[in-house]
Order: sequence, then structure tokens, then C-alpha cells
Amino acid sequence: MRKIERQMLQAIVDDRPHWSKDNTRVETEKSGDKVYRHTIYLHGHRIAVFYPSTMNLHINNCGYETNTTKSRLNCIIDFVFGGVGNGIFQSNWNWYLVRDGKQSDFPSNEWVAL
Repeated sequence: MRKIERQMLQAIVDDRPHWSKDNTRVETEKSGDKVYRHTIYLHGHRIAVFYPSTMNLHINNCGYETNTTKSRLNCIIDFVFGGVGNGIFQSNWNWYLVRDGKQSDFPSNEWVAL
């Protein structure tokens, strides 16, 4: 895990209202004292939304099949679901998503609910 990704996750754990570094940003929305959602941006594109109360995660590569996008998404997937057997990988230029041992195509520029 990259240093910036550790800091990104720490911003989520600490429920910081706004955190950014270089090309990555986390915004936290609260409803009263309770956190409603954390939104992760990469280069200004919304790539993930995490709802801590329900442990729902929605991800999108925004059409950018880059190593950085994949790394940020895998980092948040690992954080929410544990790193064992879950995540995105690439084979022959195609992206795939593995969730609970099941592999599927990863749709480019579409939201995927996990």
C-alpha cells in the first residue's frame, strides 16, 4: 500500500471532513454527529463512495483503467471487505473484479455496488 493510500484510509477512520494530498481527496459528509458517507476522488473524479453505517461501497474507474485508479480502488476494497480474495486485477488489458471468490468483468465508467 502506498503512503498516500494509508493517509487516505486514515482520513476515513478519523472521519475528517476534508482531506487531500496530491491527486487524491476524501470528503466526509455527516448527518448530525453520525457520518453519512465518505467520497474518494482521484484527479477530481469521484471513484468511490463508502457508507460506513451499512458498509456499502460503490466504485467507478471513471473510464480510466490506470494502475493508480486500480490501486486506490483496491485500497478501499481491502479496507471495507478485507484483503483476502477481493479486489480488481487486470489481465490482457481487461479489468476484472473478484468479490467473495467470484470473478466478473469490471465495467468501465459505470458504478459497481459491492
